[in-house]
Amino acid sequence: MSSPKDAAKAFTIAGLLDESAATRRRFPIEEIEVSDIEDHPENAVYSMDEEAIGRLAESIRKDGLTDIPLVRKLPDGGFQMISGHRRKAAYRLLAEDDESFARMPCRIIEGVTDEQAITLLHAANYFTRELSVTERAAATRALGEEVERMRRSDPGLSGMRTEDIKAEIIIAQTGRKVSGKSIRRQEALASIIENDLSTGWRSLADEGRLSSEAVRMLSKVPRKEQMRLHVRWTEEGGYGKRDTTDFIRRSTSKGTDADDRLRRADREIQKFLSRHRTPLPQADRGMIEAIARHAEELGRLL
Repeated sequence: MSSPKDAAKAFTIAGLLDESAATRRRFPIEEIEVSDIEDHPENAVYSMDEEAIGRLAESIRKDGLTDIPLVRKLPDGGFQMISGHRRKAAYRLLAEDDESFARMPCRIIEGVTDEQAITLLHAANYFTRELSVTERAAATRALGEEVERMRRSDPGLSGMRTEDIKAEIIIAQTGRKVSGKSIRRQEALASIIENDLSTGWRSLADEGRLSSEAVRMLSKVPRKEQMRLHVRWTEEGGYGKRDTTDFIRRSTSKGTDADDRLRRADREIQKFLSRHRTPLPQADRGMIEAIARHAEELGRLL
């Protein structure tokens, strides 16, 4: 049977990245040709900003490699990156002018399945990197495939919420405490940032410079109005997080509140979305279908 802790039984990112003698013996460090290490396709959800890579390359040139990348050995003898895609990119950049950077020290692990590699990659990024709001959500969303695999192998997990299983995987992998509720909140906030904010506000929100309240207020404002607000905010010199929330609240207030019935319905739906049973009971499914029909009717009033 599978469980969230079983997902980390063979390898944990916290264990693989420590510097104990036992770790060094079990997972040796070797220099590998950078060109021989393939990127992991799952890493595409994370930022590989060229300016940041350039700064990292200069840091490595000056101070050396302080954190050893983690790669897995593939059945065909090749190597695939798990943790260290940005360091690999920095080495490739440095190697253009200095051949001594054509090879990179890596910690090598063997016998890792594709599923384990994906879990390790996202746990490693969650554990070792400064992530933006949307990147952090991408890391936990990506664990959804592992959760579904675990459900297929263990029917006993069918009554456990997906976000709680993700939290258990992260705790088992990294040793860091995180709750399913906070994961669900982060993913919901990231979805709003990605889909409902104009470019300027999206960047600020993704950097963590907007409160969740500010993000939600902006999401209810048309894009053109959001853009006008961002111009005003910039012209006024920008504000800190709290003052920006106040600025958005003042700027989006219409002087009259929405119908109390609509506001209550919105609050109750938000409560349901933040915590509901998995899988959904049939009665809940029927009610959601009814609400969707009502939403279509409400949309015609706009």
